[in-house]
This record gives sequence, C-alpha cells and structure tokens, in this order.
Amino acid sequence: MAIISLLVLILASVSLSSDGGVAALCSSPYCPPPWRAFQGHCYLWVDKLMSWMDAERHCQMLSHPGKMAHLVSIHSKEEDEFIGEYSQTNRHWIGFNDHVSEGDFTWTDGSNASYTSWTPGEPNNDRPQEDCAEKYASTTWNDNYCLRLMRFICKK
Repeated sequence: MAIISLLVLILASVSLSSDGGVAALCSSPYCPPPWRAFQGHCYLWVDKLMSWMDAERHCQMLSHPGKMAHLVSIHSKEEDEFIGEYSQTNRHWIGFNDHVSEGDFTWTDGSNASYTSWTPGEPNNDRPQEDCAEKYASTTWNDNYCLRLMRFICKK
C-alpha cells in the first residue's frame, strides 16, 4: 500500500509541474547543471575561449559511456532558436566543418546535415582555412578561421 501511495504522490507532483508533466519527463534526459535539456539532448555553453579543435576535444572529454559529447550539431530551426536563447550576444563554435572536403560541411558527431542557417553570402571561405562554423547570437551561421579563440557549445 505504501508503494502505491508513493507512486500516486509522484505522478500527482509530475502532472502538476509547469514544465510539461509526464511527457516532458519521459522525453527529456536528465541534464545535470549547468547542462540544459532540449528534445532529448543536453547542451552546455562553455564560457572559455578556445580554438575550434580544442573546443571539440573539450566537449569530447565531457562524454560518458553511451553518451558522446561533441560541439553542438543543429538539426532544426527550433533547436537553433533554443540555442540562441542562451547564447546572448556571444558568438560560439558549433560542430559544423569542411575539413575533409572544401565546401562540404559535416557535423563532428557524424549526424546528417539536414538543416543549415548560413548568414546570406556564407559560407564564403573569405580568408584561407575558414573551415569551421560559428553561430552568431541570432540563428545565423558563418564560416571562420578554426584557430580563432571563441566560446563554444557542447551537446550530448
């Protein structure tokens, strides 16, 4: 009887929560602070200035078994807007790059590049070796020199 009462109490507290109730609980992973949850993934805004490659390595060090972390991959306008909400006025490295083949951008996590949000005229490879993508505080992206020091976002 005590187990049933406890279960009813838990379900009642979840259904009364303002963050989406049972559906949100089941569809979102637990993301320990300061990570933030969105659509089944955890995101971390890192306020350290690093090159693109060092940022990717830093994200990978935050992995745990069964959940690899990489620089963020973005797959929808909604995800792009979610990321923009927390980016404030800063530019951030994202995991999009064309290291392997100039002009053929891929995500570091190997996911499909089904969505892009380039600033008009980008990617333009304006300077040599603009092989890494950054996200402006808005929802637009730019290709930039990979050794530039910038804040970044990790996703797992």
